Amino acid sequence: MSIIGINIKNARTKKNLSMKELAKKSGVTEQYLADIESGKKVPNHKVIENISKALGIAIDLLEPSYFSQYFEEDGDKKPSKPSKEKIVEHKHEEADNTISSALSKAVRKIPVIDKITSIHNFPSKNDIVDYKYEPVFQNKGFNVSGEEFVYYIVQDDSMSNSRMLKGDLALIFITDSIRNGDIVLFTYKNKTYLRRIAYLDDENIIAYGDNYECEPLILNSTDINIIGKAVRIEFKIK
Repeated sequence: MSIIGINIKNARTKKNLSMKELAKKSGVTEQYLADIESGKKVPNHKVIENISKALGIAIDLLEPSYFSQYFEEDGDKKPSKPSKEKIVEHKHEEADNTISSALSKAVRKIPVIDKITSIHNFPSKNDIVDYKYEPVFQNKGFNVSGEEFVYYIVQDDSMSNSRMLKGDLALIFITDSIRNGDIVLFTYKNKTYLRRIAYLDDENIIAYGDNYECEPLILNSTDINIIGKAVRIEFKIK
């Protein structure tokens, strides 16, 4: 199941609405709503908006923004003082643990991949070519968590007009919540793509590059596996 599908199902259950009732209020078919809740289909932003209105809840409860992941909430926490009764060895162990904990909050280990061979237990060890360590700034600025991001080595120049060239590193936020115009990392027929996505209707999308040499792909949303969307690019110095 997708994050959005789980959220919709939970909200519908809390509102004591049947799938048929919510589908009618949202202007979609019952089968389409069932596919969304089961994760077989990923709805576009307009459909999610209609469902949130039908449920009478904020859209962010169904489609969390990735920006909510960028801020630490524990910046004011103070380290506890070691107990005087502890033996010296225990104090050293506690100090080591404190340092390790502080370092784990200061940096995040993010895998770097150049392909996607499996979406199960993503990212696969076979796809990881390196790791990058990102600093975390508590309560201010940009923050990334290693479990929610991967770096993807751009494999071609299809997004060159967006300043994404072969060899650059695209920071990918792992999510299936996609809006029109997002630059999305996805797989289709065992190939990995980084393209802009636009929804043509409830079932079909167009995946396109932004240079004239890249031919657009018209795809059924059930035929692709969305990994996430690009939120930052690091240029390769030539």
